[in-house]
Amino acid sequence: MKQKVQEAYRLLHPRPVVLICAGEKPNVMACSWITPVSDEPFMVAVAIWKENYTFELIEEKKEFTVNVPQPELLDAVWIAGTKSGRKVDKIRTCNLRVRKANKVDAYVIENCIANLECVVREKVFAGEHAVYIAEVVDAYAEGFEKTWKTKILLHLGGKDFVTFGESFRPKTD
Repeated sequence: MKQKVQEAYRLLHPRPVVLICAGEKPNVMACSWITPVSDEPFMVAVAIWKENYTFELIEEKKEFTVNVPQPELLDAVWIAGTKSGRKVDKIRTCNLRVRKANKVDAYVIENCIANLECVVREKVFAGEHAVYIAEVVDAYAEGFEKTWKTKILLHLGGKDFVTFGESFRPKTD
């Protein structure tokens, strides 16, 4: 028999976890509330809590980057998701290598296997979060074999993370 669930949003986990960078000074936050919303143009939606420092930084420039970490960056992901950039230089604390993005006024994390540069096109408030719908104006990754066959981090909730164990394909055409 099914039971009532307190944190119903967790029923939609695991979710890929990414590192969001925004601001003139490098800052990073972990985020798993992100999803593609359009192919042409390529757009993503990302939900950022209105109390987060990253919310303030995105509001200033309306630009940010999405950086896809591999499991080796789990400790950095945890710090990026639990510490505030108002108080901690998370880039230095996490030993992340950053550089200015190609097309937006933000930084990309070179340690990550993929990077997307985003420009906000729309913002919607949903409860305590701002949902930014952003166009991806540049994207790059290490080759297919390295990037998409790497076990990316998935967030279950709290301190729990997993990776993909194996890939599957349908048996029918």
